[in-house]
Amino acid sequence: MATVVVLLAPMLVQDAQAQRSIPDEFRGRESRIARGVLDGNLIETNFRNHGEMARWNDLPWGVWPRGIGGRHIDGIGIMAAGRVPAERQKWPFFGGLPDTLVNPVILTYRDAGKRLGPSGNIWGWLPLNGFHNTNRINSLGQLEPVPALSDDPSSWPDFWPDRLDSPSDPGWRGQWNGFFGRGVFNADLESFYVMDDYSDREYHVSPNGQPFSQYGVFYPTPSDSTVGGMGLQAQVRIFQWANILAEDTMFLLYRLTNTSETDYRFNLAGDQGMFFSQVMDYGLGNEEGDENAAFNAQEDVTFGWDQDGIGQRQDGTLYELGYTGFAFLESPSRGTDGLDNDEDGITDEQRFGGPGMLIEGQDAIRDFVTQNYNLTLFEAFNGPVEERPAYVAGRWWTGDENLDWVGFSDDNGNGVWDQGEAINNDVGADGKGPFDLDYPGPDAGEADGIPTPGEPNFDELDVDESDMIGLTGFDLASRPFYENGDNLRNDTWMFDRILNFAQFPLGTPADAFEADLEPFLLFVSGPVNLFAGETDFFSTAWIFGEDERDFFKNRRTVQNIYNADYNFAQAPFTPTLSAIPGDGRVVLTWDTLAVASFDRFSQEFDFEGFRLYKGTDPLLSDARTITNVDGTPTFFKPIAQWDLDNDISGPVPVLGGEGLFDMGDNTGLSFSYVDDDVTNGLTYYYALVAYDRGIEADGELSIDPQENVFNISVDLAGNVQGVSRNAAIVVPRSRPAGLVDGAVNEDLSRVTEGVGSGSLTVRVLSNNDIVPDNPYRVRLYSRDDENNATDLFETWAYDILDMGTGELRVEKSELVPVSPMVDGFVVEINNVMNVPGQVRLDAEQTGFVGSPGTSNELLNLDAGTLDGVGSNWIATVKADTTGLAVPSPHDYELRWVDPADSLYTPPRFGIGFLTTPVPVFAFNASTGEPVELLLRDENNNRELDQADTFLISEREGFQRKFRYRVSFAVPNGVASDEPDPGAIFRITPLREFQTGDFFQFTLKGSKIDTDLARQELDDIGVVPNPYVGASAFEQRSQISGRGERRLQFINLPRNCTITIFNIRGEVVDVIEHFTAEDNGSAFWDLRTSGDQDVAYGVYIYHVEAPGVGEHVGKFAIVK
Repeated sequence: MATVVVLLAPMLVQDAQAQRSIPDEFRGRESRIARGVLDGNLIETNFRNHGEMARWNDLPWGVWPRGIGGRHIDGIGIMAAGRVPAERQKWPFFGGLPDTLVNPVILTYRDAGKRLGPSGNIWGWLPLNGFHNTNRINSLGQLEPVPALSDDPSSWPDFWPDRLDSPSDPGWRGQWNGFFGRGVFNADLESFYVMDDYSDREYHVSPNGQPFSQYGVFYPTPSDSTVGGMGLQAQVRIFQWANILAEDTMFLLYRLTNTSETDYRFNLAGDQGMFFSQVMDYGLGNEEGDENAAFNAQEDVTFGWDQDGIGQRQDGTLYELGYTGFAFLESPSRGTDGLDNDEDGITDEQRFGGPGMLIEGQDAIRDFVTQNYNLTLFEAFNGPVEERPAYVAGRWWTGDENLDWVGFSDDNGNGVWDQGEAINNDVGADGKGPFDLDYPGPDAGEADGIPTPGEPNFDELDVDESDMIGLTGFDLASRPFYENGDNLRNDTWMFDRILNFAQFPLGTPADAFEADLEPFLLFVSGPVNLFAGETDFFSTAWIFGEDERDFFKNRRTVQNIYNADYNFAQAPFTPTLSAIPGDGRVVLTWDTLAVASFDRFSQEFDFEGFRLYKGTDPLLSDARTITNVDGTPTFFKPIAQWDLDNDISGPVPVLGGEGLFDMGDNTGLSFSYVDDDVTNGLTYYYALVAYDRGIEADGELSIDPQENVFNISVDLAGNVQGVSRNAAIVVPRSRPAGLVDGAVNEDLSRVTEGVGSGSLTVRVLSNNDIVPDNPYRVRLYSRDDENNATDLFETWAYDILDMGTGELRVEKSELVPVSPMVDGFVVEINNVMNVPGQVRLDAEQTGFVGSPGTSNELLNLDAGTLDGVGSNWIATVKADTTGLAVPSPHDYELRWVDPADSLYTPPRFGIGFLTTPVPVFAFNASTGEPVELLLRDENNNRELDQADTFLISEREGFQRKFRYRVSFAVPNGVASDEPDPGAIFRITPLREFQTGDFFQFTLKGSKIDTDLARQELDDIGVVPNPYVGASAFEQRSQISGRGERRLQFINLPRNCTITIFNIRGEVVDVIEHFTAEDNGSAFWDLRTSGDQDVAYGVYIYHVEAPGVGEHVGKFAIVK
């Protein structure tokens, strides 16, 4: 049966558009125009927050792959157009002419597409105030506002004006305003800004009472004469994913809202209503006479290429251009015309339709779909109904028209979400669930079983929930044609182009265009209704490919990502990488964040391992050596890899069989690495990525393993502009003369307190981070043997406590070979790893006690043949082999006594065992309690002697647990000399650490040993020497081909002055080298103190180190 619930309560029916309203004081302003750079994958370009991208002659513009230094696109702009009624009769200056229609076209695009009013102000798109930080300071300490970028919190505003009505967190202060919610980073790089067309006064009346336009007067909001254009507000999002599948694409999303009081209606003639468009100017390479372009109406794509495929950089070098173009993804919709415009089997879908009715039961769901949808079209578009997520779950809200929203999994049937149950899409209005980073707690709609605006796969975040009309027109001409005169600035000319030249009928074939100058593209979709207060959407994807085949392969990938509502497969949380330069080494450390990663799609914690990449350029090109089946370098080769010790390992096929991904060798995790394959003075680029195990279905991977992406951004001059949190740039350098490293103060060969037999190793990785004499405690945690087959315990976790501050520096977590770095050190917990169900003896602590009560009470003898004290008995200790043995972590002792004082009577056990009293007892030395001692009379003489076997056991209720079998012997030909009263034979096993065990220690900081520094003055040198034309230490520039010249002084004292003389004894330059860091290197830029390039020749240098001494040397600069 179907259960149908109709939501009538006002608090449950939410108007998503009203929720996203922006207060009126936030309007487009020229003073808020900001420029930024997008480089979240292999596409790199400039952009501005008024709808323009890839502006010509503004480095970088339209570059692929990032860092190559060329160009592909010379401009991209977004445009809206319409035909609206204009008044003339009521205005005297028109002389009684009848009212007419005018054609506002909104565009801000370079100078050619930027209309200016009489006072020089822009008539077009302008960014709203309040959506980026106008006081942002860049890495050079300069004021540089940029549009808001997800990976740059300094670009974010104090609050987000479109989120002020969020009930749980008004304004989302300090959080990224993500497409998928508060602080949700779905893409690797996302930009967000808002613009409007209020500044376009072309059809207004000027302050002096005269109209700006001869064609008529139009005010979109009659009650507010300050609103110009058509009263449109556009929220713009740009997505980049650096995943292999999407690294050659960029997604552009436009959310357009009619904030005016005018309804824009389309008519049957198709010459009224709203049109949305995008313009693009091809610029493949620096030469502009051999570009081609084509479009394919069936694929909704346009693409361009260069005839010889070769471009030229500004420095004259050549590079391969490949193909580039745009795919049309999302069009405005006609959701009230009673037609199925997008042919998906659903008539008049709504992006803001609310949850609808609840239908429960798979049969009822299929019946409703069959009765209300065109099932054939629906399944052709979405796949079989039986495979839709809501159908599989058996609960469907009809407002989720394509059945892909799933509420929480109520596994125990109690009607509420409980810890351990999958929450699925039911994460609430802020888009964040309990396992997401920085989860703020439950919010409206979370885990209520009802679709809520802001949740994935519903309403605005479900791109298929609208009745899109698709792409309705292309126009492919040339840039000189479009930019001739005022064409791009002329509303009438542009609207005529949109209406009469760009429209094409269904079945239009692919068209090619060969241009003497750059091809220029116009995308069009329309006309559609856009009533006052309504919102519609428009989106495209910018695509690159190595050739036409690769381009269309990426086109298909783009469509798959779009069809999945931009829910791209997610990698684990991104770790934070730190790099510490050393002498001939680089120390890399990272945090544990990624280990707790939760995958929204699989609803599992799916972290698997880490991979470390290394390169000598920002793109790590020399590490990208693993190819796909086509021979295209696709994957990076790691220099090191760590993964969980589980049942997942080895290579698995990915990319549909085009490549292999190595899941690791079950090495266990590590959080640091020392790379000693480096050369001092060279620059190295590192990236650490966490990867997951992928998603398996029917025994095969249905979703490939995903790994983090990284980004090292440099400008064309080679200057670093930004580094992602999981990447690092480092230059190893020589140590200062006389440096003595920091070290631990205590002996940690045994636990400070506890019973564990292992040790702790503390390794200093960064002298500069040591906190001298601060106490730290490494605490260990154990659990009982899960199968209860033994009485042993298993060490499984640890933490690190700062005893000085009381802060837990490493949270309780599973044992790893090496801990994360804390205050410059890492710890290695050397635990005793016993074979399951077995125990090994501690050779140094097992045997006859020599000097009871002293620190050296035991003889250091071989555990297999332990000589007695005051006796010639030689012992052999084994675990019992009767099949009744239960290993124990405790110590046990055999204690001999004076027969006159007491005797032990062994219990009856069976034939061949002594039952007569003997002068020896067995004890559990760990508890102090006596235990059973069974004595097998091996020679049947009915008395205790060295030939007998001692069996130590304990009783728990009716169960007897055998612990050890001890056998004694005497040397051949020697009479037995049994142990004297008071003799003790102790058995001590090697124990894993137990809960309560800990190591406590302090460290001493590094220091400069002045005497050692004096001895090392002769090690000071210059590299390279001679300097011949260039040095490997110098960074390349894409503009000049070489960066700043560099020569390096090495093995310097920590504080010194370097004076450089020419051969005539004149001072050329002075370098002050004073540093608190472990840095014994200093670079010289081969320029004089007057900032002039030095001449070729021989130079003398003098190093003076206060309190240490002096050193004189020479070097040569050769042409």
